[in-house]
Amino acid sequence: MYNGRGDIFSMKKGYSKVVSGLLAASLLGTGVSWTTTSASAASPFKDVKQNYWAEKHIMKLALQGIFKGGTGKDAGKFFPEVKLSRQDAVLIALRLMGVEDEVDHSIALVFPSNFVMKEDYKPYIKLALQKKIIMIDEEVALAAKEKDSEWGKSFATREWMTKLLVRAIGKDAEAKLAATQATAFSDDTAIDPKLKGYVNVAVSLGIISGIKSKDVTKFDPLAPVTREMASTLFSRAESEIEAVYPGQVSGVLMSSSATKITLLNSTGETKEYTLSPTAAIYGYQSDTITPLANLKQYGEVTLLTNSDSSVGFVEQTNETPKVKTIDGTLISVVKSKLRLTMSVNGVEEDYYYDSKNMPTITDAGGQALTIDNLPVNAPVKLMVDAVRAEGKIVSIAVNQSVTNKTGTGTVVAWNAATRALQVKDTASGNSESYSVAANATIKLNGANLTFDQLKVGDAITYEVKTGTVAGIVVTKTEQPTVSGVLEAVVKSNNTIQYTVNNNLEAKRLADTYTVKIEGYSDVTIDDLVKGDAVSLSLNESGKVYLITVTNRSVSTLYSATVIQYVAKAKTLIVNDGAAIKTFFITPTTRFDLNGTLLSLDSAASFISTEGKKISIGYSGDNAVYISVIARYSGKVLEINQSAKTIKLSLDASSSVTVPYVSPNVEIYGQTMKTPADVKIGDTVTLILGNASQDQATAILVQKTLQLEIVSVDAVASKLGVRRSDGIVEVWSINSSMKLQDENGTTANLSTFTPGNLVNVSFQGNTAMNIKSVSATYGKVSSVNVAASTVDIVSSTGVVSTKSLGTSPKIIRDNAVQSSLSVIQPDDRVEIRKDEADRVTIEVIPVSRRTVFQFETISQRLFVKEKEGTSNTNASYNLDPKIYIHQGTNLLTVNDLHYDDALSLYVLRGKIFEIVK
Repeated sequence: MYNGRGDIFSMKKGYSKVVSGLLAASLLGTGVSWTTTSASAASPFKDVKQNYWAEKHIMKLALQGIFKGGTGKDAGKFFPEVKLSRQDAVLIALRLMGVEDEVDHSIALVFPSNFVMKEDYKPYIKLALQKKIIMIDEEVALAAKEKDSEWGKSFATREWMTKLLVRAIGKDAEAKLAATQATAFSDDTAIDPKLKGYVNVAVSLGIISGIKSKDVTKFDPLAPVTREMASTLFSRAESEIEAVYPGQVSGVLMSSSATKITLLNSTGETKEYTLSPTAAIYGYQSDTITPLANLKQYGEVTLLTNSDSSVGFVEQTNETPKVKTIDGTLISVVKSKLRLTMSVNGVEEDYYYDSKNMPTITDAGGQALTIDNLPVNAPVKLMVDAVRAEGKIVSIAVNQSVTNKTGTGTVVAWNAATRALQVKDTASGNSESYSVAANATIKLNGANLTFDQLKVGDAITYEVKTGTVAGIVVTKTEQPTVSGVLEAVVKSNNTIQYTVNNNLEAKRLADTYTVKIEGYSDVTIDDLVKGDAVSLSLNESGKVYLITVTNRSVSTLYSATVIQYVAKAKTLIVNDGAAIKTFFITPTTRFDLNGTLLSLDSAASFISTEGKKISIGYSGDNAVYISVIARYSGKVLEINQSAKTIKLSLDASSSVTVPYVSPNVEIYGQTMKTPADVKIGDTVTLILGNASQDQATAILVQKTLQLEIVSVDAVASKLGVRRSDGIVEVWSINSSMKLQDENGTTANLSTFTPGNLVNVSFQGNTAMNIKSVSATYGKVSSVNVAASTVDIVSSTGVVSTKSLGTSPKIIRDNAVQSSLSVIQPDDRVEIRKDEADRVTIEVIPVSRRTVFQFETISQRLFVKEKEGTSNTNASYNLDPKIYIHQGTNLLTVNDLHYDDALSLYVLRGKIFEIVK
């Protein structure tokens, strides 16, 4: 076990015995040589796991050269739980103070006989005595009490360490003033009275705190300090010392990317630093690693560098922006003088920028601009640094769009008088607002339209110049709706007849149309009734594509109990639990059993059985539909395992409580489940399998998962999919399973392709709906964070702009990130929708490998594994659309030879791209 300087200990019954000595010459004669080899994504030590509670402090002190790790066979280890000796604590305190180089190794030193430490520590102890961070009389007296152990090798206690730290930061005088004050700890009387002042000062500065035990907080003064505890104490004490450590820089965060970070230092110099791929990033007053994008721009940060000069540690030390904001109107730009002139509150003011560190410039749409295309007489917001005496412009935001683009979309809102246009862009799905120029042209079929002829709902293409719409072409005009009273639907000639002011009129139905009745799903044209007030929406051909019933809606009674059905009168009497109600069965009343349509004759046996449970959709006194209840579907509100009941929310205003005894519980991908595995908020289907329909015999949890297609057999109607755990299942596709394309339109099995993704909705273990998911793979050429778009370069070199919407899911390094700024040019990404239909962009990491062989029969590429891993080589399948290239030259697998160096982009176990 490591003791802090290189000694190995054998631990038996709490007794430490040195079994090998310190390499004094290498440690002290030439300066200590410590490893900083990275062992994880952040920590330089193999025995300090990522997000370990003391990781931040351990890493920071190691990079500063204050608190180091082992050497030799212990290289790369920190031994966080090992207790810290007094002599090591003193050495670390001197490094914290920045005075280690004052140690004089040439002087022969003699200490009192009972004041024992290892010989190579004596020069450090001498300096510590000179700096008065330890006192000879105090330590000799302490050593005299510990006759069975050496002073230097004895473990530092919490109270002794507190005294050492308070003196190291120059607060000895304050400690003496606070010596008579009791501490707030429950074991105050256990603290050495001579050391209470040091404890009070350390607590007030936030350097040390108590140990919570049940309802009390104690100090535990004689408890030994471990290396991990010591790292937090020394790290917290740093803020009280004005020491400069090698490889440490501080400044204002100007900008950052995946590989670079730029700071403005106190002298006004801006400098760029290279980030290590394993750099640990910490936010303000946080001990948890965070994405670089979470740091506040223009706040203060401290950087620590690795031995290769790359930045290995970043900490935000102050979030307050070191900038001031100026709002005004841009009057002029004089590049030769690096000057912008602004009108601020009616007064002309000059501001200057640094040509070596140009300000970032964006418009209201997030588009990047340059000094050359800054629009004059535009409203502008400047940010000027508050570091330099004459602050320079660090960013310019033009408060209007300077966008130039063409797009397609649908008119959402249009005011012809103010020329304010809102259009839902087809590519992004977002609604965008523009001002239309007074001289803009609006055309339909080559003919000019007036502004008031543009209608909401029109499909258009549009051109935007410097943020203003300059031209519109209507590609599909929205036809007006027609309202009337339904007379008849004539299926023979595909028309709908209606009256307007008692005048009979007719319209042809489109090839596909939809019928809507509020509160009623799966409506068909047979559910329309003569006398219905209808609104007919027409397509560009004047045919009806939407019929909306406006004078009636459908309400639902869940779990009504049949009292009597009078067949001759076609009258159904039920009890809804609160009252007796009567409904009339009409020629259009629909019946179903678990979704299977029934005729009135087939349904009669169910609705004639007293006590039968049914759901009734009704409009007025007429039954619109009757569902024989053999199941309930809804969101779980409550599970009472003592009473053995489960409560579901059926809709916004209805719920039902159903008892169970020993139900079969199905959760896809899991086995042997019980009601205890069902969670509040789960959507489930309860199967009422007993004769009285009042008990749940099965609980089917509904969930949607994204799976990968591995095989398609359209002839045999079989679909093979791979789960996220690698298990492959082959399903027989039947009529109860819905197959859909990415737009939700019914699709054939033959349109599904191996390698593609599908979102599968399960009811228990049964797949109910299988929807195709489109995915785009490519290289990022640029990112527009404000507009939430990325430009993707395909394997053919075509650049396409992909809109990610307002809240995309961003995955990098197997973790969901909060900002699009983590996506960088040259990243390989896949853009798809996840199982919840949320736009997802996943960064695919690069894997550097060398070729072992390509196996033609299996079509697998074998590559040599990285050194140090257990496997000699690894193999991958190739994606059917794999892109193999060397620069811009397309290659095939035949161009890959033994020992060729490759960059592989692997996703879901398949190689999508190979760069030779």
